[in-house]
Amino acid sequence: MSTGEVLETPAATEVTDTKPVEAKKRLDLDVKISDVGPCKKHLKVSIPQTDIETHFKESIGTMVKEAIVPGFRPGHAPRKMVENRFRKQIAGQVKQTLLMAALEQIDEDHKLNPISQPNLDIDAIDLPSEGPMTFEMEVEVQPEFPLPSYKSLTLQSPVKTVAEADIDAQVKAFQERYAQLVPKLEGTAEVGDYITADLTFSLNGKTYNQAKEIQFRLQSELRFQDGTVPNLEAVLVGVQPGDVKVADAKIGSSSPDPELRGATMQVSFNVLDLKKLRLPELNTEFFLSTGFENLDDLREALRGVLERRYESQRRQAVRDQLLTKLVGETPFDLPADLVSRQEKSTLRRLAMELRQGGRSDIEIRAREAELRANAHETTLKSLKEYFVLAKIAEAENITVEPMDMDLEIEMIAARTDESSRRVRSRIEKDGLGEALASQILERKTIDKILEYVKLEEVPLVEDNTVETLDQAATTAPEGVTEEETA
Repeated sequence: MSTGEVLETPAATEVTDTKPVEAKKRLDLDVKISDVGPCKKHLKVSIPQTDIETHFKESIGTMVKEAIVPGFRPGHAPRKMVENRFRKQIAGQVKQTLLMAALEQIDEDHKLNPISQPNLDIDAIDLPSEGPMTFEMEVEVQPEFPLPSYKSLTLQSPVKTVAEADIDAQVKAFQERYAQLVPKLEGTAEVGDYITADLTFSLNGKTYNQAKEIQFRLQSELRFQDGTVPNLEAVLVGVQPGDVKVADAKIGSSSPDPELRGATMQVSFNVLDLKKLRLPELNTEFFLSTGFENLDDLREALRGVLERRYESQRRQAVRDQLLTKLVGETPFDLPADLVSRQEKSTLRRLAMELRQGGRSDIEIRAREAELRANAHETTLKSLKEYFVLAKIAEAENITVEPMDMDLEIEMIAARTDESSRRVRSRIEKDGLGEALASQILERKTIDKILEYVKLEEVPLVEDNTVETLDQAATTAPEGVTEEETA
């Protein structure tokens, strides 16, 4: 039975042996299949004694020809002696042969389309001396749903023209890369300042975690590894050392503590220190050190950066709308344990896409924190999108060819200023080949769907600025393992 992983891209095979192949003998299987949950089938299989005896005789015949028995030349020991001496070994071979033949025949006859290895305890299966050989197993299969109507969609395409004010903001952001962080001796905290504070996360008076002397930049939102504090500037703008402020923290669905997932906690900020950025002057020395001729040269480069960013945001917004509509039109459930098993690989794939998308390090850290905090929902959404796009890809005869992989690796190499060989080696070492193939299939399918879609332009609204911490609001409760928190 085929048991490819969910995000695996099947490889093309080439038949080079033209010799006639003898048809396999079919087993007289009795297979009973029942639904036992979302995308799960329970199989009860019975192999009759006649098939067992046939395979046993064949295995004994082979063993007689090859067996080495003391006192006899190889292949000349009495059949009964060979059978008695090697019965346990022969029985194991027969059981293995029958299982493989049965799984292949079930795959051919019932087209279950499994998406993971079947839950089958081989050691618990007995090869009886009399009667049929029986076994049961559960198989996760691809979800069944109708092909969505993807050729008649209307989507909004957010667009924005780069304005001089946008470039002004980017010039300041560029200066900040070379700025000095200095004490803020006068005034109170403003957006963009750096705050050092002790953080205490609590709920209903109970403290769940503390983080001492944490420095962060005051932005619209503060993300940590299992949640977020929205509208942070409304709480901390105007504070000074010695102040204590409390804000609401929304805990994500993948918190290490299952009881706190989705909860709203309180985070207390005990402000210890304020710092601000001292920007460098935009003079000849600054431009020489940064590789630009003058301010006009810098502004022109930043204009190109903004244009690419707005285009990337536009494509991402269209993609998100498209997938939301497609998945919404074809609702189906997936097994919770399948989603949990796929969380790590899905997050790795999405993180890889972020790094390839030209996002800044700050944007990547913020997005990765959001993904981790809500890993289950993120993975569930990603898997549903995968199955829907795979069905459309099949309808449109879209596949991932070796040349697609080669081109993608070359593009990654160009973006990261590495050799193609080095990129390919890293992908193979990290086991990201299947994730990359899934990413290519998704993009090719979306590009094809967009040929049919009608786009309506709307103004682009940029995201709020986000600061990201490496700390978490919660920890796994005592006695709860990492696997149980997944």
